[in-house]
Amino acid sequence: DFKKVEIATEGEVRSFTIVTFAAPGVPVPFVAAIINCGGTSVRANVINCDPTPEVVSLGMKVRLATYSLGNDDNGSEAIGFGFEPIK
Repeated sequence: DFKKVEIATEGEVRSFTIVTFAAPGVPVPFVAAIINCGGTSVRANVINCDPTPEVVSLGMKVRLATYSLGNDDNGSEAIGFGFEPIK
């Protein structure tokens, strides 16, 4: 069974990797991370920053954001969720 739970929209990076090799058509590099969000953890990409260890760090404060994943054959835009640094 599934149940609804509230998840904080801000958190901090608990773990991350910079992905440099992915399936065909997936742009690289990108940051895949585990984000601590007020009592639970989620897996998400860190977006809207350079995917380098000089920019992304453990404990970095982030917030939920949306970004374009591209358009399908009908021109409909797909929207994804990620976390961006809090500046």
